[in-house]
Amino acid sequence: MARLYRNLQLLSPNRSATTTIALKVRRSGKFGVYSSQLPLKCIVDGAETDFNYASETGLTTFSIPVPREEMYKWLIEIQV
Repeated sequence: MARLYRNLQLLSPNRSATTTIALKVRRSGKFGVYSSQLPLKCIVDGAETDFNYASETGLTTFSIPVPREEMYKWLIEIQV
């Protein structure tokens, strides 16, 4: 998966995950979270997704697709 990084000077992306943040969200569109270190991967409903990480702010963003059913809750997992 291609990932876009700006001014990356953090931990290696080949390291093991130390924690996984999991949450369920409704809606679709751009989703953002702040992280003090580069996430290893972002997963939406079991599918790894491309993400952007801005090292100067710690903002990680990725897209959540439009759900097939109303009021659907997406399972979001972020491994750091």
